[in-house]
Amino acid sequence: MTASPAGTITRALDVLREAAAMKDQARTRGVALALWVLRGHCPDEWLVAFWDAAGSNHEIGRSQGMHAAYNGIVRQVRTRGGLSPAAAPLQSAAVNPISS
Repeated sequence: MTASPAGTITRALDVLREAAAMKDQARTRGVALALWVLRGHCPDEWLVAFWDAAGSNHEIGRSQGMHAAYNGIVRQVRTRGGLSPAAAPLQSAAVNPISS
């Protein structure tokens, strides 16, 4: 079984999204691996910005920095053709439990 490049990129972005949602520092091996996977699909500046923000001691600054870098990474990956527009959404859609 082989992994598709788009599937690997999507999984790496999922790891970064989950890390950005964490309240604590997020410099983990999983984040480092996800950033490594994205190296050829995004300028290094965005990846370094995410890594630096993930290690910040300031909770609000860490959250803002990681979210900004994540959004930049996603934009760059999409611009460079790493994800198709038909790929699974990177953010979960709100579900209305009450149907009309």
